[in-house]
Amino acid sequence: MLLPWLSSLARASCQPTVSQVMAAPERAGDGVRPQDGWQPVSLPDLWQRHWPGFAGAVWYRLEWQADCPQNVLALNIDRMVLAGEVWLNDDLLWRDEHLVEPLSRSWNMPRYWLLPFSARNETNTLWIRLVGSEHVGPGLGMVRIGEPEQVWPEYRQQLLLQRELIFANLLTSALLGFLFLALWLFRRQERAFGWFALASLLWSIGLSNMLVTSSWPFSNGEAWDRLGLVALTLYCPALCLFVWSFSGMRFARLEKAMWAGTILLCVAALVLPDASISLLQLVTAVVLRLVLFVVCQQFLWHAWRVRESYLIVLGACMSALSIYEPLVFMGVLDVSGGYALLSAPIMSIVMFLILVTRFSNSLQRIERFNDELQATVDSTREELTRTLQREHQLEADNIRLNERLRMTHDLHDGLGSSLIRSITNLEQGAGLREEQFLSLLKTLRSDLREAIDGASTVPDWQSPQEWLVALRRRFSELFDELGIETHWCLPEHWPGRFTSAQLLALTRVIEEALSNVLKHANATRLEVGVRAEALGGLSLWVRDNGRGFDVESTLATGVGVGMGSMRLRVERIGGRLRIESRPGETLLTATIQGEPVSAPV
Repeated sequence: MLLPWLSSLARASCQPTVSQVMAAPERAGDGVRPQDGWQPVSLPDLWQRHWPGFAGAVWYRLEWQADCPQNVLALNIDRMVLAGEVWLNDDLLWRDEHLVEPLSRSWNMPRYWLLPFSARNETNTLWIRLVGSEHVGPGLGMVRIGEPEQVWPEYRQQLLLQRELIFANLLTSALLGFLFLALWLFRRQERAFGWFALASLLWSIGLSNMLVTSSWPFSNGEAWDRLGLVALTLYCPALCLFVWSFSGMRFARLEKAMWAGTILLCVAALVLPDASISLLQLVTAVVLRLVLFVVCQQFLWHAWRVRESYLIVLGACMSALSIYEPLVFMGVLDVSGGYALLSAPIMSIVMFLILVTRFSNSLQRIERFNDELQATVDSTREELTRTLQREHQLEADNIRLNERLRMTHDLHDGLGSSLIRSITNLEQGAGLREEQFLSLLKTLRSDLREAIDGASTVPDWQSPQEWLVALRRRFSELFDELGIETHWCLPEHWPGRFTSAQLLALTRVIEEALSNVLKHANATRLEVGVRAEALGGLSLWVRDNGRGFDVESTLATGVGVGMGSMRLRVERIGGRLRIESRPGETLLTATIQGEPVSAPV
């Protein structure tokens, strides 16, 4: 039980003792330790308190001794602003890479060394030479000399707060900034994502000033300070616009005023002399925290009014951070600066979680919508199937009706005309021999078969004369017997190319027209002709000198079934039918359009 206590007492008695800390400016600027001008200081120290406006190098001298020179000792310095070198007695321990412009930037880098036995004496002097700049607060931080097991944990804690947490802060903000930037590029209407991405990236640029250890790519360290100041100045309006866009608020005049003030601060950060940058940094930090505090409280109040859960969560988080950070900045809360800077990544993570929650809710809504849509599609498909079945049945019925109607027209126009001819022959003849009666029946059978077969047996007529030769022969004999003078005007070549359906329809029209002359006209002269029309068209005309009739009245009363049949046939093949009649003359004209030909067919 006594041994551990004696061991701890021995270690306590071997702790190095710093007797005094002195500082003196290096007036000559030659890197030589000053001989005079030394004055006592306490650490941490800002040398502008002793020599305002001095921008050269300053030497610090720490006198110390250890009662146990055989023990291993370590040295830790938490901050040296801006670049420096460290000597133990007359031996160099460490030196920054650049001690002249562009200076190294070790101001936020803790240092740790094991002190060599060869350089140690019973009474020792630690020499620290610092080279600063007028735009920063140059000076020396805390210095710790002791056994490694005591100094190392302190150094690791400093490294965590001054480097690792800040780097994690920068990395988190940069990653989330690029993530939200990608989201905004895919969904430009989400303006809040764009502003949040800009704010996160600006915050990352501002933090990089605390981590860089050289002036690269700039020619001096002031450029990094100005860049960081501009980035943090722009961060404020970007974050405010994110808050307003995300919550659906809009303040046009306030936005203009805020951007005007931001532009003024940015211009000041770029043009002010180096000695004023520190003051501008302080003013900017105060203004930024004040504006964000007001905006965050406004956001929380708006979220509470609209009762949106995700807005309330984000508003509460931002409001708490906007209160916590100024209290740390003013020293009300005793929290290290590294922890204070965690407010930005915490807000970014909360924002990311809210986004994930909204995305998850959107996916759930999409899944529900897909289920409803699938059910609707299935129902619609079934209804469409039933509708198509009904349509198919209606189409089949319509086809049957059209076929019946076509056959009716064909029987009327074709077989009807044959019956009219046969009846006329019987009326004109004194009687028919057996072979004549048999020939008449065969003719009726052929006409009936032609009416039933329709267009399927239509031959390929090479000319209008060939087309009407059979029809002309059948009717001419009958007209001659009745004493009706007939004239056929048929060209030798087709004026265009016509389909079999067109020619068959015109055949039925001629048959019906000639049958009407036999039944109703009481004519003595008949003319049938075909003439060419423009662009490959064809006109068929039938003229008689009969008693005539009232065309409009006949069509209106529905008495003229044959006329309606003729008109329907012509319209089906894309043509037009015109009937003109008066006492002494009736003219029927059917016009169709074919394909033009360059040479006679």
